Order: sequence, then C-alpha cells, then structure tokens
Amino acid sequence: MKPAYFVCGSLLAGLLLAGCSPDKTTGEPAGNELRQSADAPTPDPEKVADTNPQALQIGVMHAPQTDAYCTFMQASHTFTYDDPATWRFVFLREMEGAPPEGQIKINEDVLTFQQADLSTNDEGIETWHYRSTNRGILVEFRLKATDSGPEHTDYEGTMAITEPAETERMRVKGSCGV
Repeated sequence: MKPAYFVCGSLLAGLLLAGCSPDKTTGEPAGNELRQSADAPTPDPEKVADTNPQALQIGVMHAPQTDAYCTFMQASHTFTYDDPATWRFVFLREMEGAPPEGQIKINEDVLTFQQADLSTNDEGIETWHYRSTNRGILVEFRLKATDSGPEHTDYEGTMAITEPAETERMRVKGSCGV
C-alpha cells in the first residue's frame, strides 16, 4: 500500500498538468481566454469595472503648473514647487462646479469624478466619496486635516477604490485652497 501523501501528491500533479495542457482546438494553454495581444488597446476602465473590477488601479498624473483647487499625491512622494518633474498627483479637483468635479487616473485613462458625498466623524476624520461620471467606479478618501490657514487646508489619509470592488488603498497627502 502506498502512503497517502504519495497518492495525493500524484493526484495533485495530474490535476495541475491537466489544467496546463494545451487546448486541442487552439493550441493555447487551457483557461487563457483573457489573453490579449500586446498590440491590443488598453481596455476602457469603465468597462473593466464591469468585467474585472480587481484590475482597476489608481495611477499618477503628471500635471506641471496645475491650478487645481485640491491636489493629492501619494504620501511618500516629495513635491517641490520649483521642480515641475515632481508635480505628480493621484487626485485633482477644481473649485467650480456643483457638485465639484475631480480627476483620477484609473489604469491608463484620466477620468472625471463627481463629488457624491462628504461627512466628518466625531474624531475629525473627513470621508469624501467621488463617483465616476458613468457611476461605475466609486473612490473614497478618509482624511484628517493636518494644517490650515485662511485660504487652505492640508490633509493626510487614505484613498481607495471602493466600488465595484475595493481594489487599491494608498496613503495620500495633499491640500485644498488657493
């Protein structure tokens, strides 16, 4: 009689080989229906939200000399006003508009987001929700004011895609004001 681990290991190896064997009709590895050509265009992030929400990622926008009312960057990023190469943001928001609109790079496209709601809890943590214009992607900010003056407020906190699925959470810092 063979030991149980040998039988289980042989069975597992057989299953793994069967899953990796080529599809007899196409010659492609089995289970590779999502494979795309490197020359294929990047899929529209709004469509990715419907078909594969885990594939959504927040990107960085290079926006030298932006005059956005709110600018947020990754918390680890060093911003230098006199160095346009450091003007790299994950969120930009204009002051005008009702509700205010922001821009976030999702995968390779800069999308427009509208403010959905704002709230502040008893500890002073502000929660901002921004929804993409077609309402398929929801981004949540959880922010704490770190400094303020008559015309600006600085924040630290997190930014996350929360709908259609929570896919990325990052530490951010930024400010709103003139």
